[in-house]
Amino acid sequence: MNTLINVVQLIGRLGADVEVKMTTTGTKVCNVRFATNEYTKNSQGEWVETTYWHNLVFWGRLAEHLDKKCKKGTRLLIQGSLLYRDYIDVNNIKREITDIRVQQFVVLDANQANTSMEATSMVTDDEDTR
Repeated sequence: MNTLINVVQLIGRLGADVEVKMTTTGTKVCNVRFATNEYTKNSQGEWVETTYWHNLVFWGRLAEHLDKKCKKGTRLLIQGSLLYRDYIDVNNIKREITDIRVQQFVVLDANQANTSMEATSMVTDDEDTR
């Protein structure tokens, strides 16, 4: 039941091309922006679209699969957990950042997913090396 305490599930689009990097310990990691949209009516009764941006972090095998299957604009279903971190910027001001550590994802774009089951199935993080 502990795994249900911190769960985030979103459908959206990658905001940039995937760029996988290596940590000093040799683990692959990818940080990418992710856009989700919400449609609400304003006071005039018109539909208004609001875009929200999220920071996603993919580790290990997930980063590799993301790099192979996705590019800017790819529509994904992601599931992960929230991570909070802070740092001191160049002006000595404390800044806080919220990331989503992706634990599994599905490519939802039919034109980017092959017809094979692997391309359309959920990719899951089975590594606990972080």
